[in-house]
Amino acid sequence: MRSVVSFDSVKGMKKAGKNGYKVLSREEGQKLLDRQARRYLRMSGPEFARKWKAKKIENPDRPEVMRVAFLLPFGG
Repeated sequence: MRSVVSFDSVKGMKKAGKNGYKVLSREEGQKLLDRQARRYLRMSGPEFARKWKAKKIENPDRPEVMRVAFLLPFGG
């Protein structure tokens, strides 16, 4: 499965194509999720995915949690 993401909102990632979107492979999506989970929540992407699915995230409505949660379809 491949996903599409806008790189305008992800620091450190370059735009691909004229419209600023790039199709991500499953591996690229997992790396993106992991990088953002570490940055915002100080945990790995797989750890975040497990805790999210088990409803073990404290205060799941926090902006930093939602920012990472939106990436789950790309690599979770």
